[in-house]
Formats: sequence, structure tokens, C-alpha cells
Amino acid sequence: MAPKSTQKCPQCGTVAQVGQNFCGFCRQRLTFCQVCSATNLAWSRFCHNCGKALGAPPAVREGAPRPSVPSQVPPARTVKTNDEIDKLVMNYLQEHRGEMSTSRASQELHISQVDLTQSISRLQGHGLIQREAPPIERMRVCASCKKTIGEGEPFCSYCGSKQVAHTVEESQTPLDPHALEVGLKMRDMILGAKDHEEYSYSVDKVTTEMGKIALGEEKSKELDADQLHFQDQLRLLTLVFEYARDYVPYKGETFGEHIRWPWETMETGGDCDCKIVLLASMLDCLAFRRMYLRILPPGTYRDSSTKRETRMQGHVILEVELKGDETGSRRPVLLDPSCTDCDVNEIPESLKSFLLYSIPVIP
Repeated sequence: MAPKSTQKCPQCGTVAQVGQNFCGFCRQRLTFCQVCSATNLAWSRFCHNCGKALGAPPAVREGAPRPSVPSQVPPARTVKTNDEIDKLVMNYLQEHRGEMSTSRASQELHISQVDLTQSISRLQGHGLIQREAPPIERMRVCASCKKTIGEGEPFCSYCGSKQVAHTVEESQTPLDPHALEVGLKMRDMILGAKDHEEYSYSVDKVTTEMGKIALGEEKSKELDADQLHFQDQLRLLTLVFEYARDYVPYKGETFGEHIRWPWETMETGGDCDCKIVLLASMLDCLAFRRMYLRILPPGTYRDSSTKRETRMQGHVILEVELKGDETGSRRPVLLDPSCTDCDVNEIPESLKSFLLYSIPVIP
């Protein structure tokens, strides 16, 4: 017999009995593996639990309810206002007792995951739901056919290939879709800042003055950081970093809740993601080449030595590679402008034991 965890509809998690043709909640057509009895969606060619080929879908009795469209072909979505989306999300949370899988809720509500995430942020801002991200369904890509499958499935339900188990350190949390979305939005804002008129009289103006202070009037003309000696690069980078750390106020906000443009952060302050967008934009203005966002996703982490669990709200720092010598070797430098006690190439003690996922900005 299949384990209890496999006796559920793979689409919505509702308990299913062997012989059921349709899920009682989401109306997906079901089939059951003849080898391990695991529940599968009828369109799957292979069992997601044991990898064996599945037979033809069960015949539909005359008068039986028709199944919904399979999850890989979502129904057409109509444009909804923010108020309509917020009402749908709020009702969904109430019906599901506050629990939500973003991918599943997006399909059932017929809205995009981006709209869903933004709606949750609005509802949190209005105090209608708690400021804790809902559980996110972990997914992975099949190593063979490259289609998206559940992270815990040992076999692909599309092509049947066996999946290699990913070993993650006990103290780590996977880079979930929300953290990845935040990182990509930050990168787009850093690279797109120069296209806005506010950039020239804020970021460009302030950064140019810093170049003159750090290197002198002559050296700062047609500045290209990659052509400077290491000490000049470090002096210039340090001055920009200290500006973002000491002169831009820090505002505590939920990770990724409100990412500001660099000129907005200069004026009003911001949290870790806002400060990093500002810092990276200023360094890009000075033609620093290789930069990477280093992200710690929100989640519960376990200390490997004390075994105590700590809830982390999510954090991001910046890694910049400086040219070390004439051979072209690079020296990575970490920057955390949200840490008032950290200097260049220092990060808080609370982050040192965790993996920081890397997203290239200017690789």
C-alpha cells in the first residue's frame, strides 16, 4: 500500500480513496498506481511516487461531473481590480483557515502569483492578516524533461525519470519563489534606474562628487572603476558604502514589501533591499563591474550547534568583485549598509553560518 501522504489529491491535497474517479474538492480526475496505490492525476503518464507507468485514464460515467482543466493549462484570466483581488484572497484565506499554497491558490482564484503576492502585502498593510508569509509550495525542475514538479517527488510525473535527491544543510532554507521574485525585482530596478530623469540629479550627482573626493578631480574624469588600482577601487567603494550605511536612514519593513528607487531611498530611507538597490546603483554609476545580490530567504533556521530554531525575516547584502592585480584576479567584497556596526567586507554574526543565495546583477 502507498504511504498515507500519497493518498491525497496531488492537485489540492484533499484525502482520496482508492477507486475515486474525481477529487471531492478540486474536481480533478484521478487515477491510482497499480503498483504502489499512490494517488495521481489522470493525465500523468508516470506515478510520482514509484515512477511506474500508469494505465489509461479511467472511463467517465455518463452523467458524471466533468473535471476541471488540468493544472498545466490554466483557464483564461480576466483583468481584476486590486479590490476584487483582495476580496477573493481574503475569502480564500477564511475558507482555508488561513493556510495557503501560492501556486494552488493562484490557479483556483484565476490570478497570477505576482497579483496574489501583492494582494497579501496589501492585506497585511491594512492589518487584515498577520505579517507572516503563507507557506509556499516548494517546486523543482525535472532533470530530464525540465518540467516543474513537486520538490518531494522521487519520480517525474511527466517523463518518469528518477530524481536525484537534493541534500540541503540543516540550517538552510531553499530560495523560495517570493525571495527569488524580490531579488529579480531589485536587479531590474538597479539596471533600470538610469532610464529615469530623477537619476541624473540624485544618484549621478552625489556619486560623481564622491568620486572627486575619493580620487581627486583629475582621476575622477571619465571614471571607470575597473581601470583603477585595487587601493583606489577600495577607497572609492568604501566612501560610497559609508554614505549608504551612515547617511541613509534605515526603515524596518517586511522583506521585499516595498522596494524603493534609489532617489526615493536617498530622500526617505529604506530597509535592507532599498539600501542595496541604492548602493548598487551608485557603484554601477562608477562603473564597478561584477556585482551580486546575496539573499537570505525568510524562514525558520536551526542552529547546528545549539539545535535552537530562529525565525529570520529575510535579508540581502551586496557582493562586489574588485580587480586584485595586473593578472586580472578578482577579490570579492561583501557590503551590508543596513548593519551600522559593519565595515567593508563584514556581515552580521547572525548571518555567517547561513548560505546566502547569489543573484548576479552585473556579472
